[in-house]
Amino acid sequence: MSVLTRDFTKKEKVLIVILSLIILGAVYYIFVYSQVESRIQSARLEAQAIEDEIRVSEARLEKINEMSAEMNDIESGKIKKSYMPSYNAGKSELDFLHSVISGTKDYYVNFTNLTKEDNQIKRDFTLQFTAKDFAQAEEIVKQLEEFETRCILGDVYITPAVEIPNFKSGNVVVSLTGTFYETMIGGTPDKELPADSE
Repeated sequence: MSVLTRDFTKKEKVLIVILSLIILGAVYYIFVYSQVESRIQSARLEAQAIEDEIRVSEARLEKINEMSAEMNDIESGKIKKSYMPSYNAGKSELDFLHSVISGTKDYYVNFTNLTKEDNQIKRDFTLQFTAKDFAQAEEIVKQLEEFETRCILGDVYITPAVEIPNFKSGNVVVSLTGTFYETMIGGTPDKELPADSE
């Protein structure tokens, strides 16, 4: 009796069915499941990239809206216009600081850092003084913020000079940091000018 024409035993039939199922499962996994899984993973990566782009676009839009609001405030006079003088304006900036705090006591001015990035110069400073009261301290801070030369204040601390029941009356000590901005356009380099920051 030929092997090809004989009937399979029950055990052989079960093995053939199991083998067929294994082959079908392998074919399904290789040609269907793994392809679908790969496409799902690609779609997830694309969705993540799109979400990242949306976040970047939203951040840009927020920055544009802030700039637009600032321009509107400048045009309406809510914010005083400022400009960046040509390098080196350190003496005029120092003269301005001295003039603003000349009516205070125990004042101290120190330029702490000078950095250059392309055409922009940043001149950091610290300032400390004792004002006769909170109103004078507030007025000096306002003058610094509204100076015609671009001056951005950082940390501002106002504390009573002595322990008093009412913070708004009596001497107060003011400590603050700030940055004056200058430009190299029209400026003349000198030995104080640092190299470009990385």
